[in-house]
Amino acid sequence: MNDEPDSILAPLSALYGAGVAARLALYERGLFRVRRAGRPVVSVGNIAAGGTGKTPFVRWLAGELLLRSRNPSILTRGYGRSSRGTVVVSDGAGTLATTAASGDEAALLARALPRVPIVADARRVRAARVAEKLFPAVDLHLLDDGFSHVALARDVDIVLLDATNPTAGGALLPEGRIREPLTALARADLVVVTKVEGAAPAEAIELARRYAPGAPVYRAATHVLGIRDDRGEEVHPRDLPKGTLVAVAGLAHPGAFFSTLDRLGIDVEARLPYPDHARYGDFRLGKIARAAEVTGATAVITTEKDAVKLAGRLSLPLFRVAIESRVVEPGFLTELAALLTRRPS
Repeated sequence: MNDEPDSILAPLSALYGAGVAARLALYERGLFRVRRAGRPVVSVGNIAAGGTGKTPFVRWLAGELLLRSRNPSILTRGYGRSSRGTVVVSDGAGTLATTAASGDEAALLARALPRVPIVADARRVRAARVAEKLFPAVDLHLLDDGFSHVALARDVDIVLLDATNPTAGGALLPEGRIREPLTALARADLVVVTKVEGAAPAEAIELARRYAPGAPVYRAATHVLGIRDDRGEEVHPRDLPKGTLVAVAGLAHPGAFFSTLDRLGIDVEARLPYPDHARYGDFRLGKIARAAEVTGATAVITTEKDAVKLAGRLSLPLFRVAIESRVVEPGFLTELAALLTRRPS
């Protein structure tokens, strides 16, 4: 993907920016109402349109909260889903919705976090109310991709910056990839610089300190949890099927997945990059099949987000790489707990 600003699109970006500013002003002046959930809300978001490692970070954070005897829910828009309204993706005991109905990221989180209730709704206020009614044990909401969703009051705003591309093109959509001006980082309570295994974090840290002065800054690295087969059983890289592999990645930055395979020492003959939240219809399935035929591949390896959409639809065995984004410094969860004590009674 080319992240350089395209001056032809500058007028559209200006219009987009004006619309963003007007919308935020309406909330700030009270003309649009900000509603509060019955439980504390921790937003995990970014100013970029994808690619910061948000889903792997939410996965890690939810798991850490469970280990600390918290009972989080995840509230999500369910990007790319075919359904409307409210969908209970998981009840904390198992997945209740199809991938199509929940969206790929919500489906991934439901499989990775079977003890966490997940509710999808474009109106996250309504999602919170549904979660609190159906799952009274929930004591905290994780607002997935919530930085710009100001209609729901949050107690803590965690903002992620990608170390490999912190300015996300340096311009607003559609000229660049940022949803709000960099000055919006001033709303952050905590900043986490992700993907530090792929780039030095200095530029992102400097950006955070300039635009979010006073917000503590932490670093997070992508951690590979393992490779899983169709049954969910772990497979060591050396035990993958012999012969060549076809790698498939539908991400904002597919190259990051291919780099992960390289670090794991997994050789692939064909690499098929697709857009974020890619849908796999007959054309793309046929392209994967042809790549396997041409290379003599004996299996397909992909991301967890793509695996929920490809499972059962290929003639070859399918393997997925499970990852999470972990904060590498101590103190982050203590800082988060301290911020949550500010919640108004």
